[in-house]
Parts: sequence; C-alpha cells; structure tokens
Amino acid sequence: MSDPIRINGNQYDWGSIVIKIDGEPFYGFTDISYSQKRERVKAYGAGRHHAPRGRTRGKYSSEGKVSAWKSSAEALRQALAAKSADGQSYGDVEFGIVIQYIESDETPITVELFECTIASEDSSESESPDPLKEELGLDVMYIKKNGLTLFDNSDGTR
Repeated sequence: MSDPIRINGNQYDWGSIVIKIDGEPFYGFTDISYSQKRERVKAYGAGRHHAPRGRTRGKYSSEGKVSAWKSSAEALRQALAAKSADGQSYGDVEFGIVIQYIESDETPITVELFECTIASEDSSESESPDPLKEELGLDVMYIKKNGLTLFDNSDGTR
C-alpha cells in the first residue's frame, strides 16, 4: 500500500497534535520527542561468502523528552506527586502519554508511550523577554504507533 497523492490540503503540524497524560490533556508543552530502537546483531559462520547466517531478535529500548512552559511542568509534577504514596514524590510514578496527530484530510496517527517515569529535568533561566521553560527526560518502557510495535509482540504480552 502506497501513500496517497496529495495536492493542497493540510499536512500535520504542531496545531494537529493533541497530548494527553493519563487521559488528561496538557496544553503547555512546546516540544515532545520520542525514540525507539531494536539493536540486532548479525551472526556469522564459516564459508567463502562471509554473509551472515542470521540475526538475533534484538534488544528493544525507548525514551522520550518533553519541553514545557514552567507552569505546565509544575502542573505535571503536582499531578504525579498526588498519585504517589507520600503525596510528594513524583519520580517513581508511572504514567502513560498519548499523542494524536489529527488533520481532516490525513489518516489519524496515535502514538502511545507506556509506563513512563520522569528520568531527568533540565532548566536554565536567563534575562530575556521569552517565557521560562523546562525540559523533562522520560524513561519509556515501550511505544506503540496506531497499535503497532517495533519489537516482536507475537505473544501479545504488551
């Protein structure tokens, strides 16, 4: 199946994105990024061809990052801390992120980041007319795009 020919119409842009954390929409994010990879190793053996005999199933890893206005980063911390046992610690609280790309003349795309925790925080302020932002690094267990996985999910455990 090929991608359709498009003439005119709207392409996905920042205005097409809806971000929800544990089902609640967040509007103060200015950047969101995520990545996943599956490191596979080729297995070689004897023979004149020196071509690989096969490859391993690989090791899957994923991560993410969000930039947010200072108040939105604080709102996220408060929401996560409220779910913790002591009401103060937010670093161990797991949460899900759903990113939806929606345009009327495009096929909707839903990206789900599962079992996330905040892994790092970066903030730097300087004299400027710009509003203040923070960057939050995310530890992400796995990612699905429209229900599809990069890793082998043939046993249906994820």
